[in-house]
Amino acid sequence: MGNDETLMMNDGLRALAAELDAMAGNGSGFPESTIPSFPLIDFQLLAPLGRGGMGTVYRARQQSLNRLVAIKILDDTLGRNPEQRDRFIQESRTVASLHHPNIVHVYSAGQSNGHCYFAMELVNGHTSDSHTFASIRELAIFARHSAEALAYAHRCGVIHRDVKPSNILIGDDGTVKLSDFGLSCLADNSSPDNSGTRRFMAPERLDGATATQASDQYALGVTLLDLAANNLRKSAQPDADFSAILDKATAQNPADRYADMDDFLADVHRFLACEPVAARRTPPLRRMALFAKRNPLAAASIAVAGICMAGFISALAVGYARTRNALNATRQEAAQAAQALATALTAIERGETDPRDAELSRALTLAESLAERFPEDETIKNAVETLRDARDRHAVFPIRPPLRRKSRRTP
Repeated sequence: MGNDETLMMNDGLRALAAELDAMAGNGSGFPESTIPSFPLIDFQLLAPLGRGGMGTVYRARQQSLNRLVAIKILDDTLGRNPEQRDRFIQESRTVASLHHPNIVHVYSAGQSNGHCYFAMELVNGHTSDSHTFASIRELAIFARHSAEALAYAHRCGVIHRDVKPSNILIGDDGTVKLSDFGLSCLADNSSPDNSGTRRFMAPERLDGATATQASDQYALGVTLLDLAANNLRKSAQPDADFSAILDKATAQNPADRYADMDDFLADVHRFLACEPVAARRTPPLRRMALFAKRNPLAAASIAVAGICMAGFISALAVGYARTRNALNATRQEAAQAAQALATALTAIERGETDPRDAELSRALTLAESLAERFPEDETIKNAVETLRDARDRHAVFPIRPPLRRKSRRTP
């Protein structure tokens, strides 16, 4: 099956999963707009904050500490089975032990009047699906914080199982917080189930496999793809390296994804540091561009040096061309002088030359010109002297006119 067909199938599965999630959205047992009447020990519910497929989150006040918190009251079905209820309480306590700057801190978990709940840090901000990212780099920074939180949870043996945009918060101060660990589980206690949001589930989970670190990685990858797609329509521009990272994280086969979230995080760090990423082969020109981004001063210096070198080479080329042309002209003049000299000397030997002979004068003029240009050349000096001697001799001893023939007298 080709990549295009695979992508189309993935989009179709996610669309179907989204419809199923929407159909399952009204199972908490009470309307979102109202506050449930049953009491919660030490917590006073104030107002609903949001709703997910598995429950509703409320703003509340923890009376013993007089602080505002967020409380998620889960679907009643989680409390109908005593075994599942006890397991949820135990795992919620484990999640409460997580302490990371990018994880919403869970304060407590319990049940009241048959309803399971957990109280957590209240983040003043909004969910990531309602945030506008100005650039791919800003989205990559968001990915780094999200991946750091998820990698930490995995190192602590906790699998989130419901990573999605609405469960990653962005505070008013820009802090990223991974939230809603209500469906999380311990890695060594994970069992097949359909808990979570189907649209963000890895293919193996849709096929009935247990949740793993790899399935969390897939969910984060799909989350980032969704956020990138929504923001590309507004301002951000695609980037081949960042796209390659997300493609690897959302590979259909878990073996083709990153080995763990730490490897995913390392590639995001490389992207933010303008270094070649491990998710794809980086062409030489791309490596040069990344080097320039990492080292702008060094790149500028290299560029200036390259320009200077190019100018130097150009100057050498121009100088060489000029020298070559001058040398060729000199050779032509020397050849003409030699030819004129040979002609003049031949004429002198034959006694046919006058001091004003055109060839002798031409040869002497060319020889004197060469002597001025090349004053150290002995051959040219000798030629000038020879020509001058010839001129002087012929000036003192002019050639005699030819003898007239005597006419015969007829006796």
